Amino acid sequence: MAEPLVRALKQAKPDTKVDLLVSRPTKSIFQNYSLVDRVFLLELRFLKFIKLIRQLRKQRYDLYIGTIPSNTLSQVLVPFLSGIPFRIKHRTPHTGSRDFDFLFNIIEPIPEGRHRLLCNLDLLKHVGVSHNKAEEATQLLLSEKDLRNADEMLAEKGFIANKLTIGFHPGCNPQAAFKRWPSENYAKLMLYFQEHWNAQILIVGGKDEEEDVLRVESLLVQKTVNFVGRANIHETAALIKHCRFFVSNDSGIMHLATAVDIPVFAIFGPKDERHIGPYGNKHTVIREGTDVNNVTVEKVVNTILQSAYGLKQNINK
Repeated sequence: MAEPLVRALKQAKPDTKVDLLVSRPTKSIFQNYSLVDRVFLLELRFLKFIKLIRQLRKQRYDLYIGTIPSNTLSQVLVPFLSGIPFRIKHRTPHTGSRDFDFLFNIIEPIPEGRHRLLCNLDLLKHVGVSHNKAEEATQLLLSEKDLRNADEMLAEKGFIANKLTIGFHPGCNPQAAFKRWPSENYAKLMLYFQEHWNAQILIVGGKDEEEDVLRVESLLVQKTVNFVGRANIHETAALIKHCRFFVSNDSGIMHLATAVDIPVFAIFGPKDERHIGPYGNKHTVIREGTDVNNVTVEKVVNTILQSAYGLKQNINK
């Protein structure tokens, strides 16, 4: 959700050198990102952390912008220890000994109900940069190699190019199992689209989600096009681009689908979609209170059938 900020900044100030400090899971997303000069990995092990600080001090930066979320101890200490003279971030939710806002020159409040993508863009006003509506969306530009790799992977699986294809991410971070809609429900949903719409089901996800997806597939009659644990981030995005729409839990891959402009139907539980949901008019959040288990298969089917970004147009033909 920080990508639009980088794009808006470079659009307004194209000669500005922009480096990123990212976590390991995020690094590959920005590996070939043309708007960024360098990408530094935030290392938490002591010796590597000290080496990082030395590297950053050599850059002699003028400004640090801390996007959401940037409130861990390491994230707030890095710009200060690196000697960056002007530091901006959002107000921390922490109090007492965990509140390090005093280390920053400007603290931006987080309005209730405002999406985190917009909150990040709000930081730019402090450096004299405004943004337009077109910049209020995450974009992931895929290379010809990414697209070609995806095409070759699909061909190996017997993918049918002109067939209705629906993408799924039935997993999520193992540490956030409370976000995961039950495997049995995903199986019923996939079975419905296979039987009633003759749909081709494409499934993506991380390696630690393979067992869950195998459980889903065991309940199906027809095969799926399964790339769980078999594609990197850019290949996953390129695979998703072949889908009419994408059904997902509240996850990082959900945002990946929005970044390649594929309509998302996101099944939410306790988290607030106003803050971290798929951003944009073509995406839909499906919830039933704060427990993801309360969302029924029927509700998901009806939502998709009634959406212009789902199958409504097919029904009306």
